Parts: sequence; structure tokens; C-alpha cells
Amino acid sequence: MDSNVVQEQNQPTVLIKIGKFFLFITIFVVGFLLSAIKLPEHFILISDTLPEGNLNFKVQNRLSVIIFFVLLLLLFGKKYIGMFSIAPLKKKGTYLWIIGLLVVALFLQFQPFSFRLLPFTFGEYLQLFFILVIIAPIEEELFYRGLLILIPSTKIKYIMLIISSVLFGLIHAAFWGSFIIGLVLGILAIRYRNILVTIVAHSLWNTFAMFF
Repeated sequence: MDSNVVQEQNQPTVLIKIGKFFLFITIFVVGFLLSAIKLPEHFILISDTLPEGNLNFKVQNRLSVIIFFVLLLLLFGKKYIGMFSIAPLKKKGTYLWIIGLLVVALFLQFQPFSFRLLPFTFGEYLQLFFILVIIAPIEEELFYRGLLILIPSTKIKYIMLIISSVLFGLIHAAFWGSFIIGLVLGILAIRYRNILVTIVAHSLWNTFAMFF
């Protein structure tokens, strides 16, 4: 076959890949802005009564990111609905992977752990649980690991695993520990190509982190 013909046939493929790359970057930037900017008061959907200070959970921003990704999936992502399948959660092996990797992440923290209780009321602890164990894992997994799952190329996927883990570490107070858990969650995302698996793992980790 003539080389010019082959080149012409490859051009649409290259353009599609370039288009997907810029779409990926656009989604990431929009998601990041939604998670970082100060939203107007009339966008407040849920209010919490947790003490101000170091505990800045940005509930409204997290909900905005979740809504953004849900809308994207409803509009354009029907072929990716498999990433929300509950099938992997029905297998014992999935939980062995989750627990095993979380234990590895725990040992790689390189810091002592001790049981602690924050000076919160029962109602405030319920709010903390709702934010840390439900809202935060859903938002962060859709944003960091959801995009990772959508990358078709294996080589690029592992490069993005490192990049997403670094970014995940940077948005948290303890960089090293968050970087490690980002790697663990990314490995689960690549292994199962399923966002529910990483949400469960993230929720378990945050539950542990609430008290240790």
C-alpha cells in the first residue's frame, strides 16, 4: 500500500487522540476549578456546623465536582457505565486486594498511629462521617481515579497514575501519606477499571483516618 495512503488513513486516528487529550485536560481543569474556587452563597446545597479552622472540607465544592462528573456521564459517558458496575464488589478477591493494598499503604506511612477522638458532639461526628466517608471519596475518586480509568493507553495510564497521585498528595496536608494512598487507589482503579472499588477503598481509609 502506498505510504501516502497509509499516512492519510492514520491522520484521523491522530486527530482523535489529540482531541481526546485536550478533552481530558479540559475536564481536569474544570473539575479542579470547581474544587478550588469560592462558590457564591446561593450555590450552597448543604451546610455543616463543624468548627472552622484546619478542617476545611469544602462540601459545596465537592458536591459541585460530583454534579459536574455525573452530568458528563449522563450526556457523553454511557459507554463508560461499566465503571460503576457492582460486579467486582461481589467477589471476595476484590476485598483481599483492597485490604492488602491499604495495609501496605499503612506501613508506608512511616509514622506511629494512636487512637484519638476529636472534641466533637455526636451530631458533628455524623457530619464528619458523611463528609469524609461518603462525599469526599465519591468526589475525589471521580476526579482523580475516574479520569485515570478512562485513559485507553497503558503507558499513559501509568504516567497519569504518578501525576494524579502527586496532585492528590498536594491537595492534602500530609503529602507523603496522601501520595501513597493515591498510588494504592490508582492501582485498584487500573486493576479493576471500576470506580466503586476505589470509592469503597477510599471510604475505608478515611474511616480509619478519622480515629487514628
